[in-house]
This record gives sequence, structure tokens and C-alpha cells, in this order.
Amino acid sequence: MIPSCQKFMCSSKVIYNFAVANQTRYSSSQLQYYQSLRIHKDKSVPSILNNLLINHMLKYDWVVDQGPKLFDLLYAICGTRLANFLVNHTIGKVFTAGENLESVERYLSSSNNKISYIIDYCSEAVEGIDDCEKFYDENSSIFRQTVLECAKKPEKKNMIAIKVSSLIDMNLLKQINKARLNIFEMFYKISEGKSIITVEQVFSYLKEQGINLNENEQKQFIKNVLKFNKNEIEIDEITWRYRVQPIFMFETELNSNPAIKYFNNLNEKDLFLFEQFIERVKYFMDPALQNKVCVMVDAEQTYLQWAIDSFSEQMEAYYNQNQTLVYNTFQNYLKQTKERVDFELAKANKFKLNIGIKMVRGAYMVEESKLAKEQGKENPINDGYEATTSMIERNLEQLILNIRKSPTKVFVASHNEKTVDFVKELMHRHSIPNQGDVLFAQLYGLSDHVTYQLASEGYRIYKYVPFGKTEIMIPYLMRRAQETKKVLQSSSLQTLLLIDELKYRFYLK
Repeated sequence: MIPSCQKFMCSSKVIYNFAVANQTRYSSSQLQYYQSLRIHKDKSVPSILNNLLINHMLKYDWVVDQGPKLFDLLYAICGTRLANFLVNHTIGKVFTAGENLESVERYLSSSNNKISYIIDYCSEAVEGIDDCEKFYDENSSIFRQTVLECAKKPEKKNMIAIKVSSLIDMNLLKQINKARLNIFEMFYKISEGKSIITVEQVFSYLKEQGINLNENEQKQFIKNVLKFNKNEIEIDEITWRYRVQPIFMFETELNSNPAIKYFNNLNEKDLFLFEQFIERVKYFMDPALQNKVCVMVDAEQTYLQWAIDSFSEQMEAYYNQNQTLVYNTFQNYLKQTKERVDFELAKANKFKLNIGIKMVRGAYMVEESKLAKEQGKENPINDGYEATTSMIERNLEQLILNIRKSPTKVFVASHNEKTVDFVKELMHRHSIPNQGDVLFAQLYGLSDHVTYQLASEGYRIYKYVPFGKTEIMIPYLMRRAQETKKVLQSSSLQTLLLIDELKYRFYLK
């Protein structure tokens, strides 16, 4: 054997033994099963070594916590071109499929036929862009290309993921978010603790605010916004929150109604920017509908999420009429998620909707906690890891039980093996057939052993495949570093399997 390889194998023995010793979760037969899969057999030796290095570095809190500063230092010392090269060939190599769709195509061409994929162009709102509208248009075009890439192999049922903030002006998004919260608050003000308000109470309240609707405008609000018939006068909270949107994407004539104009308080420029946003969404959603390619709407920060929920609901109503094409995402580290899930189920059952929900623990925990502290607000994050575990298990059970009541698709996007086992046990206990109503997903570069085991057991399993230009991937990579730290600190199996693969290569096993 090459001396340098012998030296590496020798030095890795301590790491390997530590990894084996820490597999208290797995029996020896389970370990042998995972080892027999050789899930890293398609990786090159340099790729495996890079994986081990990055995984080892991300176990240290200070590396992850100082990540933004380390990136800034790297770019200051090396310049953009060299820094991009280094990022792409180290941490980027572990957690992304590359910079462009061509690199994703190469990855998919050699992928496992039992696993499907969610292609995720990781663009999101960033500061300092000279031409924002051009940036949003480019993102829409790339989302369309990812849809068409998925359509090439319909039997795989590959999907795409999007971030709304990559398609619309950030200030406008924040304004719509605030408007939706004000709509919720208006119901509570009118109802004064009761569960029902009336149409007349709504018009009286608006009149008190200086908004006088004429007879035709009132009829439009009743018939087209609330979608009531002549005899309906009572509005419950579910109907109010679902029907009364701050601005409409597909029934744009409603945006001229004085009530809706009052809710969103948008000027002509804002309305023009919103129209541009609608066109961008249709540009990739229309071919998605035509080719039956599902679209995941990713969760974002709480100061944007109510607006994103509004758009997701309207996209679901428009595109999910005959199938579940659009999925919304729920982050379970947030205290408010229980209430959001309950509303989602009540809404779906009341209006007979096809809903798709992706359940995750969440990816903005550090940012949300910091922002709440700076603003002197209550931290929106659950009080500890166990509280989040209780939240996601409770919500998953409610969603899975709802499958028998109304068309519900549940995406379990988790690296936590206990959560995965919890869902599998739920399905077994309640006789939920494994026919695609419950799906699983893990991120590229994380928990491959979970992905492969689910695939071997016949579950519908997906791998999130992110790609994008280096400069727009940095926020994504930082969130993955945060998540990876938790995953790697809880299990050394990934390290064991990577080193195992090296032993196969050098005939040591």
C-alpha cells in the first residue's frame, strides 16, 4: 500500500474505534447491514477524505458559530475567485451538487434508482443586489429549468424546491406579512372573544376606519372574497383567515376592492412589483402543472412566513385542484407551529382541499433567537430540543391521522432517526398504507444511511439536491453547518461508514 495511505489508515484508527464505540443506538447486525450497503461506494477517495474533514470540523461549536466571520476572512485574504474555488471543493462539495443545473444532471444520471430527488436552487433574498428585478427574473427562469429537468423522467416523480424571497422584493414581502397579521387581528377585534363574526360587523368596522364600500363592492367582497351565497352572513375564524387574503395572486380583480386595498395599503409601484411576482410564479408553476412536477415552498424567517403562507395557500387552491402539486413547509422549532398545523387541518377538512405539508425541525433558529433578543420580544423558538421533538411528533401524528379524512400528503423531512421510526410506527399502528401519502426526505450530504434504509424498506424516499452560485449558497451552507453539528454530535455512524469505504478501497476490509 502507498505509505501515505497507510499513515492515514493508522491515524484514522482512533476515530474509527471511537465511532464504533458510540453506536449505542445500533446492534451489531444493524451495523453490519449499513456496512454491507456501501452507501459511499460512488464517492472518490478525495471526496471521502473531504467529507471526513468537513464533518470533523463541523463538530466544533466555535467553527460553526464563527462561520460567517471565517467566510468573510477567507474572501478578504483569497479574493472572490480563489475563495469560491475553495468553498466549492470543500464544504460545497459535501452539501451541494454544484453551481449549475448541468452538475445536478450529472449527479442524477448516476443516482440510485430507488431514490427520488428534490432539486433545490438555493437562491434567496440577499442584500446589495444592484438589479433586484433582474435577479428575481433569473431565479424564476432557473426554477422553470429545474421543473423541465424533473419532467424528463416522470417515473421518478422528482420535485423542485423554491424560496419565495428569491422572487419578490423583500420590503414588499414584509409589508404583505404585516398586512396578513393585521387581518388576523381584525377578526379578534370584531369578535371580542367570540368564534363568529357577521358580514355586517365587518362592513361596520371598515366604515369606522373610513372605508365605505358601496353596494357593488360589498357584493364583490361577500361573493368573491368570502365566496358566500346570498343567505350566508356568519364568518368563522377559519373562513376569515383562509378567504380574506392581503392580496390576491390569481383573482387579481379583487385587489381593487376598497377592503383589500385597506388591508394591504400598497401603492401603485408595490402593485406593479406584485404583478411581476405573479408572472414569475406562473412561469415555472404552469409547466409544473402541465408535467405534474411537485413544488416545495420552503419555510423562511417568521417576519416573512405569514406572507409566504398566504401565497402557498393561493397556489394550493389554484394548482392543487386535482392533485397535490404544491407543498408548504412547517418549522417545528417554532412555538406557533401547533396552532398553524391545527388551522391547516381544519381548513383542509372544511373546504375539502388537497394539501401537502413538509415537516421539518427548522433552519433559522440562531437568527430568530438573535432577532427576538435585539427587538426585546419573546423568543419564538421552543424551550429546548425535547420541546421541539414533542412538537414535531404531535404534529406529525395529527397530519398522518388526517390522511383518512381528507386528501393529505405528509413529507417527513428529517435526519432524526427516532422521528423517522416514530412515523413508521404510526403508519403501522393506524394501518396507513405505504402508497405515497407519507414521504421521507433527507438533505444531500446528511444521513445517507437513513435514506438508503428507507429505500430498501420500500418507503417513498427523496434526497434534497441543492445547487447554486457560490455567493448565494453561503447562507444555505451556514444553516447546513448548524444542522450538521447536531446530527454529527448525536451519531458517529456517518464517520464510521466513510472510513469503512476507505478500508474497502485499500483492501483492508
